[in-house]
Amino acid sequence: MSIPDGWDADELARAAKLAALVRARAGGDAGIFAARAPGRVNLIGEHTDYSGLPVLPVAIDRSTIVVAAAITAAEIELANADPGWSSRRFAIERQIPPYQTGDWANYVKAAIQGVIDHFARRGRFSASATSVDNLRGASMAVDGRVPPAAGLSSSAALTVSTAMAFMAVNELELDGIETATMVARSEWYVGTRAGGMDQAASILGRRDHALFIEFDPIRVRAVKMPANAALVVADSREIADKSGMVRAQYNRRVVECALAARILGRALKLDGVTILGDVVRGLPGWNAAHLVEQLAAAAPARLGADLKEAADILGVSQAALDAELLGKPATRIALDSNRPLEILKRARHVLSETERVIRAADALEAGRLDEMGKLMNASHQSLADDFECSTRRLDAIVECARRGGALGARLTGAGFGGSMVALCDVAGADAVIESIDRGYYAKLDSGAPESWRAVLHAGAGASVIDLRTA
Repeated sequence: MSIPDGWDADELARAAKLAALVRARAGGDAGIFAARAPGRVNLIGEHTDYSGLPVLPVAIDRSTIVVAAAITAAEIELANADPGWSSRRFAIERQIPPYQTGDWANYVKAAIQGVIDHFARRGRFSASATSVDNLRGASMAVDGRVPPAAGLSSSAALTVSTAMAFMAVNELELDGIETATMVARSEWYVGTRAGGMDQAASILGRRDHALFIEFDPIRVRAVKMPANAALVVADSREIADKSGMVRAQYNRRVVECALAARILGRALKLDGVTILGDVVRGLPGWNAAHLVEQLAAAAPARLGADLKEAADILGVSQAALDAELLGKPATRIALDSNRPLEILKRARHVLSETERVIRAADALEAGRLDEMGKLMNASHQSLADDFECSTRRLDAIVECARRGGALGARLTGAGFGGSMVALCDVAGADAVIESIDRGYYAKLDSGAPESWRAVLHAGAGASVIDLRTA
């Protein structure tokens, strides 16, 4: 069997095992499709995507595979190759109710719901409030090899592969950009107000390249990774689960950035500002330091969590601002009333990080790895000080990588735990890993360090194959 582009022999073998799980229920005549979607590691540009500002990730050579076959019932039958994740079955409805918060299958539901919503808007089938016409159900099986809750976007790998497999079963087609936009929005189903980086990187990834991704709308420029560059990714072993406790921290920062944007927009007399990206796009020749000064002059650095003070500054009603920023009851953001909203610090990180991303893309493309490393170090400092999403453990593992000779190292992903990424010369990767093993993992109680860190490579983006012809 020839190996399809973007796949490797191991992934094909994984897909074949999953196919055996779905064939019995689907019947012999059904088409069986396999979708693979990689995780990602973000080199720089953290917490900028949901403000509509650029990022610089790579798709990694770790993937989730979903195999799907059509069935006659209007439902999704779901199995997982990992026995730790229980099987599920749910009906295909216009509005699919979620499982309990934290259930792994909610990401599958999110993907299916996203497809339903998107194609209903396109008029593909009736947008009835209670039913979905002309959609086939599917028997699905999942094999995920992107480490969960490690900041490498296992959730996006699952939602992307699920959405693409479900579309294949139903003969629905979208281009990569539209698919990325659809799946990014679908993850709001689980209650996290994430941006679109993870899904875009997973779908549009290119072997041996980073992606300079801009938003509203999504635009992508491939940036060649220098041949002498290596990426060491290491798990801090501190869980960063955006579907669980980390979600409140993440969503809080979405609100803080949105408030900063609205206040800046009012101060600068810009219309229609809802995110910081609107401010940047409305001001050619902008710079972060000037915008931070403007924000400091327009509002206190901290605002009350009840949004009353913010509403007064913006000249809107407290109720209207609450509804706009915190959302509907089903997915409403809950703010800790005892903690003020940090406006200035959050904006300072996002705006300065945007400047770093732009410089980093140029530095990486030109092979200026020392400059790229310094930008990564500055990014981590900003994430620790201004965005307050690093932790002692992340700081410690980053410092170990730097002591081992990394040109730059920073947390990757949302933070609050998860992984770090270090940039180094290919010849220096072993020394970086040794430093992490000795200075960080050796202090943990148990485990095998070789399963927690690796040199990862920029891999291909997501794709679907028909297993009858592969």
